[in-house]
Amino acid sequence: MKISQNAYSKIENNITGLTVHHVKQLSQILDVPMLDLLKDDFEIHKPVLLPKLVHKQDLLQQIDILKQSIETKKASKHDLYLVVMSLLLSAEDAVSAVH
Repeated sequence: MKISQNAYSKIENNITGLTVHHVKQLSQILDVPMLDLLKDDFEIHKPVLLPKLVHKQDLLQQIDILKQSIETKKASKHDLYLVVMSLLLSAEDAVSAVH
């Protein structure tokens, strides 16, 4: 990764964090998706139980809430901003196409 032993030690000991560039490098080296590297080991994810019937308007509303939340973040500082927004817009288009 072209970092010094001292920098590596600081990362291992939680003195400094990894940059997005370093996470991308690790992702490529380990052949693991970036999101897997960013997951907190201590996160406990409960399974999402969807009701049997989901209304189109409710889905569109939730997508809009996510878009607004992401837009309030400083987009210029996040490499994945455009990817996330593109995915949300694609999801919105897919839901809108449903009758």
